[in-house]
Amino acid sequence: MPDVARRYGVDESRLLGAVLSSAHAYESGACHAHEVLRGLLEEAGSPFADASDGEWFDGQWVDRLYATHVRCYSSNVVELTEVARARPELTLVLANNEAEHWDHLKDQCHGHYRLFDHLCSSWRVGQVKPSAEYFAETLDRCGVDPREALMIDDRTTVIAVARDLGMRTLHVSSPEVLRNHLRETVENLVPSASS
Repeated sequence: MPDVARRYGVDESRLLGAVLSSAHAYESGACHAHEVLRGLLEEAGSPFADASDGEWFDGQWVDRLYATHVRCYSSNVVELTEVARARPELTLVLANNEAEHWDHLKDQCHGHYRLFDHLCSSWRVGQVKPSAEYFAETLDRCGVDPREALMIDDRTTVIAVARDLGMRTLHVSSPEVLRNHLRETVENLVPSASS
């Protein structure tokens, strides 16, 4: 948010707080991310918001900025692909909180959709993690009982709710955790066909 705050002449901490408290609006698919951000910049008092042409907000610039901050951890992609290949009985589900627009942009840059059997991004489900409604809808779409699911996430609040619902969990506190623990976690949870 620092770059956005600077470009539009608003207080960085105020904008960040507003974005965090408004994330549900764009992550649930209720509003476009640009619409939400434009409104928050207006509320924060951006001096550019009064521009008579109405074109003061540059969504393409915001998208380019977003794309520069999205990281693809190739070693994690390789690990996920290898585990999926070794365990074809697994169903891989993308369960992320993301704005539709930015999820598609991320896929254009990194091709993450192709890694999953089901795409249950928050905007597709219409709910946001860690709500019970999000998990219920996602599990229903995939036809999975919570006890059969492994929730992998970087947020402890999401992990706690998933665990309370009976899911097994892997807290990814850093990118290395997934690469170093995914295979072992899956092997401990899903007995191999040869066992």
